[in-house]
Amino acid sequence: MAEQFDVIVIGGGPGGYSAAIRAAQLGLNAACIDARRNGKGGPALGGVCANAGCMASRALLQLSAYYEQAGRRFAEHGIQVKELELDLNKLIERKDAIVKQTNEDIAFLDRKSV
Repeated sequence: MAEQFDVIVIGGGPGGYSAAIRAAQLGLNAACIDARRNGKGGPALGGVCANAGCMASRALLQLSAYYEQAGRRFAEHGIQVKELELDLNKLIERKDAIVKQTNEDIAFLDRKSV
């Protein structure tokens, strides 16, 4: 027999997962459906914001700001950085780790709301 829900939210972005969590807090049997998957095939709640937009972009902006500061701004404070290099693969790994943690945090909230 198929499971029955009082509320089904389509889309696991910030509005979707928040609505599903709130419905569960109000005692409704809620489901949040999102087709997005992480690199291992598991759910990746958070929508475009967490997975490719806001969070991922902010992570890359922060990392690029660190690079810029090390290359240009540290010297005015007496810190000399020689042979500054950018490891793009490591930078992308860090961004991916931030996105993964965001997905896990949202999934945790989802599990706790039931």
